[in-house]
Amino acid sequence: MKALSPSTILIVAISFLLCSCIEFEKQELVYSHDTEKDELRVSLKYQGIFGNLEKGQSTQNNSNDIAAKNILNQKQITQLESVLNEKRAFFFNNWIFEYSPKSLPDMMKNLMSDDKNGRYGKPEQELIDALIKNVEVQNIGLYNDNKGQLCGAQTLRIQKLSKLFTLANQVIQRQTIAHIPQLREELAKGIVQNSPSEEAIQFLEKKMKEPYSFLKVTGNLLTFQFPNIYSDSQNVTNNISDELPKGARASLEDRNVIIQTGSINGVSGKLEKKCFDGYLPNAKNYLEEKHKKLFLKSKQVDKKLKNFLMGRRFSSIR
Repeated sequence: MKALSPSTILIVAISFLLCSCIEFEKQELVYSHDTEKDELRVSLKYQGIFGNLEKGQSTQNNSNDIAAKNILNQKQITQLESVLNEKRAFFFNNWIFEYSPKSLPDMMKNLMSDDKNGRYGKPEQELIDALIKNVEVQNIGLYNDNKGQLCGAQTLRIQKLSKLFTLANQVIQRQTIAHIPQLREELAKGIVQNSPSEEAIQFLEKKMKEPYSFLKVTGNLLTFQFPNIYSDSQNVTNNISDELPKGARASLEDRNVIIQTGSINGVSGKLEKKCFDGYLPNAKNYLEEKHKKLFLKSKQVDKKLKNFLMGRRFSSIR
């Protein structure tokens, strides 16, 4: 049993872990916060998309469902088609989670019910409803990069951002409070190495008695913070920094661990991360055969993404 981590709290609140048989070598995410419209506009580029050759329940329908260098298996085809039809958005690898309005309600309910310390009530349902209503994913198109590798682009628009952050902060705080007994149990049993001390747990309890802003945005500065309850706080911060995408940073301030990206006065924020190795042409071959009309030139994709970040509406591929 592991101590509750800040990334787990965030994932439980707004996302779910993804076990994927479609991978991409690199991802680039650019965002712009429109304070007047109270919305966050995010462009997503998936670079070097391919189907892996791994075998097992998570990557195959059965033992005969085999992927090859030039051919996807049926499970990979199903996943690709669902991305095109359901407009699902994916984020990096070690922090990988998926936003899917179709599966979001069941995902959050299952996460809460599977966790003996989890809470599921009106605040969680309100957050789910607000995410479904105010988050819009659009598929922009497919394209080949200068190496001839398959790439794809999406946009993600989050409206009523301040309301969503308020709801998310309430949910994360509820989940944190609900897990405090678990921290004490682990401390008493000594089953977790470097578990928080009683003093640290009391500090957390005190912080949770007042509203706490886990998530906040100022201009284009996005911040995720949480109370520092770890004795080896610098090591924790260093470990978090090692996992962050390029463009994000972690620091310690006033007994808080702070993760930030972007800047207050910046026009936009940008995150990049190397995700998976081993590009293969199998996904490209399938999509060029079945969905040729979805392919654009890279310059067309860049123009569409730039217009989107500037707040200009345009038609998507579906």
